[in-house]
Amino acid sequence: MSAKLPFQYEKKFEVLSFQIDPQGRIRLSALADLMQEVAWKHADSRDFGKALLEKGYVWVLSRFEIKIHHMPSWGDKIHVKTAGRGIDKLFALREFSITDERGNEIAEAMSAWLLVDINTKRPQRPGNVLPAELFVSIDDSGLMPEKIVLDQNLDLIDSIKVRPFDLDMNNHVNNVSYIRWVEDVSLNIGFEIKQILINYIAEARLEENIDMYLKRTVESILFSGRNVGKQVFNARLVGNWSSKKD
Repeated sequence: MSAKLPFQYEKKFEVLSFQIDPQGRIRLSALADLMQEVAWKHADSRDFGKALLEKGYVWVLSRFEIKIHHMPSWGDKIHVKTAGRGIDKLFALREFSITDERGNEIAEAMSAWLLVDINTKRPQRPGNVLPAELFVSIDDSGLMPEKIVLDQNLDLIDSIKVRPFDLDMNNHVNNVSYIRWVEDVSLNIGFEIKQILINYIAEARLEENIDMYLKRTVESILFSGRNVGKQVFNARLVGNWSSKKD
């Protein structure tokens, strides 16, 4: 992640009962939901959120990396902060920091977004529409979440059908749904996620089946979600195995 530069927008949340896992901690997908909400609030506050949507443009998340230091529990108060971190080619970079009530950082994330013309489906240059305040002077070396390259030695472990619940207001699968799918499979096989890197590659549609392939290592899982053999997303998880993995 970047050096600790000032953040441009923040919002306070309380971890609620419907957001927690069986251990009483917030789910990774619920935390990602909060980051997505704060990103939209920040964009709307500077007229590059819903205002751009009304002009025929949509923000599409391309890569997302989240690092967990300590998951908050039910009832905890947290602050979710965000800021624009410049542009890498066609990608607009956005950073997040999640802190507890005492100001301790409990999670951090970096994301890369494409601004897409709804009609042509072609990416646009974000520098033409984003406020100048987002382009702080930083050394952006290493900020861009990396591209995941997978080999062919992955095993099919599950198949998930895209349901109406997975769709966002643009009738696309919400980016957090992919994280929830990965999280559910990981929980089922006994893997505790400490870090996730996800690449969004192609659009998944309602009622399509997403086949979940994975490869296990000592400290990680590689995921590939595919529809009729076509890659939809790839993910790399780092964390710990529990005794449930067998």
